[in-house]
Amino acid sequence: MNSSKILLPRYFRYIGIVLTLAGIVMSVIRFGYDIKPDFLECKVFVVYAAYLQTSEFRVITNNISEEICGVTLILGLFFLAFSRFKTETEEIWAIRTKSFIYSLYSLTALLIFCLVFIYGWGFLMVMTANLFLYLLLYNLWFYILFFKDRRKAIE
Repeated sequence: MNSSKILLPRYFRYIGIVLTLAGIVMSVIRFGYDIKPDFLECKVFVVYAAYLQTSEFRVITNNISEEICGVTLILGLFFLAFSRFKTETEEIWAIRTKSFIYSLYSLTALLIFCLVFIYGWGFLMVMTANLFLYLLLYNLWFYILFFKDRRKAIE
């Protein structure tokens, strides 16, 4: 099986860069500065929501800034992780596999640490970060190993 056939086309890497940077900027604005733009208040359909009251299968009014930040960041990191290079080699596929394993090890260790040492709302925030943390760790490991391999090939 040609391993590059299961990857996204190359141009998704550029879309991924733009979406990841936009997701980071929007997340800093939303969560770092606690800004919730009024124009993002809109009616949304929910399967389940629990605020002051519980809502199931209804339309509620919500500020969708958090959802936009999350979707943008997750899509950007996903596109970065799973778009093919101009030339996909067996070495790059080996780096992808190693990055997958390393990110799984890293995330498992981090989650165990958080389970033992973080409680209450802080742990809920860790679980929320876990939505994109695996993709972030995968990308970090991949590019560290990729550039390390390229540097070794040049020497």
